[in-house]
Amino acid sequence: MSHRDTVALGPPLRSLFRFPGCELTAAQPLIRGHSTGNGPWWFASSGRGRCDLTQPHGTCYLTFDELTAIRETVGETLARTGVVSDAFAATRCLSTLAVPHEHQLADTCAGTAADFGLTRELESMTPYGVPQEWAAAFSATFAGIRYQTRFSTRPNPNAVGLFGEAGEATWSTDANPEPLVAAARRCGFTVAARRDRYASSRRP
Repeated sequence: MSHRDTVALGPPLRSLFRFPGCELTAAQPLIRGHSTGNGPWWFASSGRGRCDLTQPHGTCYLTFDELTAIRETVGETLARTGVVSDAFAATRCLSTLAVPHEHQLADTCAGTAADFGLTRELESMTPYGVPQEWAAAFSATFAGIRYQTRFSTRPNPNAVGLFGEAGEATWSTDANPEPLVAAARRCGFTVAARRDRYASSRRP
């Protein structure tokens, strides 16, 4: 087996002193896809998120644009079928947000990030054990990370994971979050029941 057949990224073994950073300010609009029954500022610690921290800390995932937010909210189903389930979309919405203060983030997309042993696998590898170890290491110095998401192919950073106290933060929210159904259709995605997509092929 060659080195190209294996995952190169392992836990952070080098010092992250002077790892490249960037600032996130309140001037940067952020988009969060979330359940209609929950607030948007949720800092997850369940381990189901790529860069979840463990209790009593957590990670809140946000994107820089709504296309990325939709793709990350729907995930693998959209990537495989090209369709957003109407039943799923009905339970989700997109909130436009801004952080209440500046955050210094680890810039995982910086050219010099590779000098610390980081690879693009951080955003794509499964399971999430190794990315979560990197997140824990970053949290000692940074208030979050800037990264590229798994379900998008844009060349630039398009998301952030903020570190904070696990659970829901009481930061300012979007008074009028947009239903995911409306946002997805406006952005050109197909929102339908799975049976609707194949109905025409079943008709005599």
